[in-house]
Amino acid sequence: MAKRTPPKTVLITGASSGIGRALALEYARRGAHVVVTARREEELARLCDEIEASGGRADHLVCDVADPVAAHAVAKRAEAILGSLDMIVANAGVGASAHASRLSLEDVVRTIDVNVRGAMATLMGAIPIMLAQKRGHLVGVSSLAGRRALPGSADYSASKAALTVFLEGLRLDLSRAGLAVTDVQPGFVETPMTAKNDFPMPFIWDAAKAARYVADRLERAPAMVAFPPPLRFLTRLAQLLPFSVHAYATRRAARGSSKRTG
Repeated sequence: MAKRTPPKTVLITGASSGIGRALALEYARRGAHVVVTARREEELARLCDEIEASGGRADHLVCDVADPVAAHAVAKRAEAILGSLDMIVANAGVGASAHASRLSLEDVVRTIDVNVRGAMATLMGAIPIMLAQKRGHLVGVSSLAGRRALPGSADYSASKAALTVFLEGLRLDLSRAGLAVTDVQPGFVETPMTAKNDFPMPFIWDAAKAARYVADRLERAPAMVAFPPPLRFLTRLAQLLPFSVHAYATRRAARGSSKRTG
């Protein structure tokens, strides 16, 4: 795949911390004018100040993507600031580990509202803008956890699998119109969300490293960016295993981690 023209205008959701924040810093460093969104305005303002202090350009919009109407409108709001929209990164996400017997309806609804409805609405809001431009790059951040169910992650894995299939459908429909669609599938990344985990997180990366890796690979607009490589391979292998083998291996790993942390 040939390199594309680097994006000059970028919208990133869930940018107050973690991968979203690191991506905003990375794209600003590469010369893009970024608009960052999240619920926490103070964190967004600090991020914009940091970008501008380094010579970059940044603006922020407060948006809770759990509200699909607000999520759908945020791309148009960003375009009004940026003048165009070269790339949108639907990054906002939530997740927590809970055994199926302890799942609450409230938590499951929140996961679906943010990770599925919010992400889909965010991307859908950008499609008419990019079709009118005859160019653009739609990026969704799913997860390697969406490749196969994991113990204690039924709702999270399901939400990320749904986003992956949605992105694939967008790619089928929009590629001939000149729009690129990429599914970013991270493994473990050091973020406030993973800081709550009480189990081992193999091959974990810091957010800045993850952002550089993602931005480098998005230059060629691939269908998928999955990392880190060892975990990418292991999760791909898990997809090929019969359920009984997958269940045995993951349950054993979960029991082992609970003994080490308990």
